[in-house]
Amino acid sequence: MGWWSSKSPAPPNVESQSTPSPPSDTLPTQPSPPPPPPQRTLSREEQADAEFKQLLASLESDINRSPNSSPEQSSSSPSTQSPESDSAPASIAPESLYPDSMSCRTAFDYAFFCQSLGGQFVNVYRYGELRSCSEHWDNFWLCMKTRTFRDSERKRIIRDHYRKKAIKYKTGPSSEDVWEVRMEPMNEAFQGDFAALEKEMKAEEDARNTAAAAAAAAPVV
Repeated sequence: MGWWSSKSPAPPNVESQSTPSPPSDTLPTQPSPPPPPPQRTLSREEQADAEFKQLLASLESDINRSPNSSPEQSSSSPSTQSPESDSAPASIAPESLYPDSMSCRTAFDYAFFCQSLGGQFVNVYRYGELRSCSEHWDNFWLCMKTRTFRDSERKRIIRDHYRKKAIKYKTGPSSEDVWEVRMEPMNEAFQGDFAALEKEMKAEEDARNTAAAAAAAAPVV
């Protein structure tokens, strides 16, 4: 059978075979973010609470910072210091007699306790009356005001504050606890004719003595 072809069939063309196209990745459309909720105006009580929380947070940061600074100071100090050098004061100036540091947390605790019922009970027991807490609050706000000052300026202000308190209470309670401080001098307090005033007072005294003597010498009816 010579008419049959002896050639082997050609392999199928790979390129002609249609490869299935991969499915196109259709990304889902992301939803737009929701609009932010409108800010609500805080009431006066809520604003006060927020400020009070910020104040407590700042006080806690001071408390957490103070223990961490003490080991560094102790490690930086040389161990060969003598006891005499530790006990010797850094300065003998009169200003060195007053403290130059103040704890805001301690000042706040004193003021807050004074405002409480227990603090006023202590005042009644100790002084026999209710006492104002303005001095404790002045200490606290002075400490808070000087927190951002330079170290030298802060020490000077606190030292001057304690110096004024020492002058006020050096010999006991001051009259400022009862009377307000006079800011304007009395320029005309001691003006006038004191000799004439003395004669007038002496004449009045003589008249009283004469009337008393006449009343004693009068016969009793």
